[in-house]
Amino acid sequence: MGDYGVYVWSCYGLVLAVLVLNVWLGKRSLAEQVLSARRRLKIAHSLDNPINSESSSPS
Repeated sequence: MGDYGVYVWSCYGLVLAVLVLNVWLGKRSLAEQVLSARRRLKIAHSLDNPINSESSSPS
């Protein structure tokens, strides 16, 4: 690589950093979307069954 080794390896490092960041942000976004969907399902379920959601065990 001669005198260009520093530039080549820095480009490899930059590409690797971007790929790792892309995977990490994707996983974080997926986790947030799953949590949001669970919250929406819980709210929808509580609106469909207001009596059952207030008391989960019979008295």
